[in-house]
Amino acid sequence: MERELLILTQIEQQEDATQRDIARETGMALGSVNLLLREMTKKGLVKIERLNARSVRYMLTPKGLKEKTEKTYKYIKRSYDHIMSVTRSVGEILQSAHVQQAGFVYLYGPRNEIYQIIKMALQQQQNVRYQHFGPGEPPEAAPGAVILVWRLEDEQELTGFPGVINLLRSL
Repeated sequence: MERELLILTQIEQQEDATQRDIARETGMALGSVNLLLREMTKKGLVKIERLNARSVRYMLTPKGLKEKTEKTYKYIKRSYDHIMSVTRSVGEILQSAHVQQAGFVYLYGPRNEIYQIIKMALQQQQNVRYQHFGPGEPPEAAPGAVILVWRLEDEQELTGFPGVINLLRSL
């Protein structure tokens, strides 16, 4: 997620957050948070209210709230487009004659977000069954089977196995 969006979201959720709180919650360096807050203040996205000599409060301005909404929309749209791209690629791989002939796909990788997208695409296929194996447990693949991976390190681990396809290379 874009760094400005992370900060704007954190300020909206916790108005009494310090720069250290924002840095910790967003995973950014304190210096980066300081610099971005200055820039967002200059742009009119954030207002700084001095509470006393040692503490301040950050508040979203109406312009900041509008910017946060627009950035959130763009982030969701990019994420959706990415999901659709992965789903299309999986569908194309599954429609290949090789996969249709085998009728079975091994999934090799962590059960992360990409795995969930692949699983949804597989469930839409009627003639293809699948089995998942996690890293460190190479599948006993049947001859002619397809092994679908989505991380470079998994592809490298399976060097020598026939039928390995890295989904991310087809995006």
